[in-house]
Amino acid sequence: MACAAKPVQVTKTSAVRIEPPELIPCERINADEADLRSNGDVWELKDHAIKLLDTCADQIDAQILRSQSK
Repeated sequence: MACAAKPVQVTKTSAVRIEPPELIPCERINADEADLRSNGDVWELKDHAIKLLDTCADQIDAQILRSQSK
């Protein structure tokens, strides 16, 4: 009895370019619209500003990684 050789399967691969997501412009805090009557309002505004900065930093980091992977 002889073993039959299996035929070699040829696969085709191709590169697909995925478009990067659209960056959302960073939101700005308008100091004129901020209601800072109490110390709590100031801390709330500070926390909001930090959150916005973190979001912008994450978007910039993602854009840098995408540009380096090209």
